[in-house]
Amino acid sequence: MTAVIVTVDDAHLGRVGEVAASLRELGLLVEQVLHEVGVITGQLPPGRPLSVLRVDGVASVEEARRVQLPPPDAPVQ
Repeated sequence: MTAVIVTVDDAHLGRVGEVAASLRELGLLVEQVLHEVGVITGQLPPGRPLSVLRVDGVASVEEARRVQLPPPDAPVQ
């Protein structure tokens, strides 16, 4: 699975739920719908390109990245 972050365009901020429903129909396993900021997060099945999620109301689609900080007691690098 590929973790993705979808940003809804300004014109569709009032219809974030509808955009999320469209993305579900395209195979996105929606995890969170952040209505206030117009962001939808989810998982895309392996082998599916991110471009499949480019539907009306979507401003951008990007793969979510993980960032991990070293433990507090780790030496300074």
